[in-house]
Amino acid sequence: MNGKLLLFGFEELPSVLAVGAAMGPLGVEVVPVARRDYGCPLAVLAGLDERPGPAQPYLGGPLGGRMIVLCGLEERLDALLPALRDAGAGPDCLKAVLTAHNKNWNALTLFGELVKERSALGGR
Repeated sequence: MNGKLLLFGFEELPSVLAVGAAMGPLGVEVVPVARRDYGCPLAVLAGLDERPGPAQPYLGGPLGGRMIVLCGLEERLDALLPALRDAGAGPDCLKAVLTAHNKNWNALTLFGELVKERSALGGR
């Protein structure tokens, strides 16, 4: 496999399957993240780091929308973004690239930052 997509907030199986079908031909692994894992560092969810100890499951509610984190796919964005849009993960779905800066954040922190960023850009 060449990189991973972490899916957050994809609650319905058909939406997960649509993204998986779009990414399969591109050799991208699709990882739907269970809500109980929203408190884990993104690098752990991507399989890049080990869990720093026993995991405390996240017991809160949904993020407030859908989010995709692209891991190891920075050079393939031109192919991936149209395929994601065609699979139903268009402009309403927040997207981010896993970086050295955000790899230790959890889903809640990243989602909050993306919402602030989108708001600062005028909701585009």
